[in-house]
Amino acid sequence: MAGNLISETFEVCRFAITVLKDHKRSRAARRDFWALGPHECTGILDDIGPSRSEFDDAMRLPYASEDLLSSAMRSIGIDPDDFNSLEAARDRFMARICITCPNRRQCHGHLDAFDFESHYQDFCPNSANFADLLRNGCST
Repeated sequence: MAGNLISETFEVCRFAITVLKDHKRSRAARRDFWALGPHECTGILDDIGPSRSEFDDAMRLPYASEDLLSSAMRSIGIDPDDFNSLEAARDRFMARICITCPNRRQCHGHLDAFDFESHYQDFCPNSANFADLLRNGCST
């Protein structure tokens, strides 16, 4: 019983530290982004789709400073650097969907556990887009 309590306490502490580190990285990423200047920031946001307020809100979500989309694409066998994949992702606003996704913590957990490819259909709003990319030959 004491072993379970120690283990659970350790997990809670580890989770709290992870959340604090993630929050700090997200704040730094948001600050660095806006430091690029309004013209460049507007251009980047126009490319990926969210408004300024949507971007700021998204940067408060878990793991906002991480590129989960590229990692997810690699995990299921899509080359995120392939021209066709990049064009399809841009045309389908996949980055916007990913950045504003409320399931980022779950996504990150599965990517860390290397089992994203067997679970993403259950929670990922880009799952239909991934299926189309795979069907259209954008796989590695």
